[in-house]
Amino acid sequence: MHHQHFQIAKLAVIDAEPSPAGNRLLATFDMQIAGMRIGGCVLVERADGRVIAHGPQGKTKSGHKAHVSVQDERLRKAITERASVLYEGFTGRTLPAYRTKAEIEEA
Repeated sequence: MHHQHFQIAKLAVIDAEPSPAGNRLLATFDMQIAGMRIGGCVLVERADGRVIAHGPQGKTKSGHKAHVSVQDERLRKAITERASVLYEGFTGRTLPAYRTKAEIEEA
């Protein structure tokens, strides 16, 4: 899949305390892609120090899961990198570079 044009809007720095699992919510943002605006995306620092962007996740009133996931690893990397640059610009903190599964396996 080729890289699609996307924009990140309304990034809000959260810098939450780590969860019991050790993950930390860094920021929330909206993303515009393919004629859609996806609200509630997140930038998370995982317990292992890696940073990754995710689509919004939640549940309906009846308990059914509702979420948006990015299946293309290259697109996920591009989204994570762009959100990280914005986060770094607001906070002055440098985040580790996102690595795809293939890049991790090669190391």
